[in-house]
Amino acid sequence: MKFIERGFVDCTGQLLTRVPDIVMASATGVVFDPTGRVLLQQRSDNGWWGLPGGSMDPAESLIDCSAREIFEETGLTVDVKCMVQVYSDLKDFTAILYPDGNLVQYVSALFICSRIAGELRISDESLDIGYYFPKKLPEMTLLSTRLGIDDALKHVREDSCVEEIGLY
Repeated sequence: MKFIERGFVDCTGQLLTRVPDIVMASATGVVFDPTGRVLLQQRSDNGWWGLPGGSMDPAESLIDCSAREIFEETGLTVDVKCMVQVYSDLKDFTAILYPDGNLVQYVSALFICSRIAGELRISDESLDIGYYFPKKLPEMTLLSTRLGIDDALKHVREDSCVEEIGLY
């Protein structure tokens, strides 16, 4: 079976017509506010809404990556509480086509984080930022973000990190 016949799409829903150019490690974080809304940023590179996160730096852990990226992209200092999932399969929308033409597949760790300090601010990687109820996400929310939020909510319902993050 040819690659294109497998029907993989990237995180925006575009059909992948070729194998990704590179695989990179990354981390993202789900930050809930006290009402259960999720922090999202509107990306400056493609206009889509997503969870704050990004590529891991050399000598950095996934936990440190998640906290650093959330701070850089939102201005919030967070405590990384629990790992929800590690995504690596293209069926989980782990690829993104960047404006320069690079098609990157991410191995991405998703964490639930709690805010401990800071004020929301827009970074140079964002057009907008805000909290949204999981059932009322912006129309242009990345498929990988929708999946991650669903998995985080399932994790909150089924695991003990609920009290640690101040929900319910």
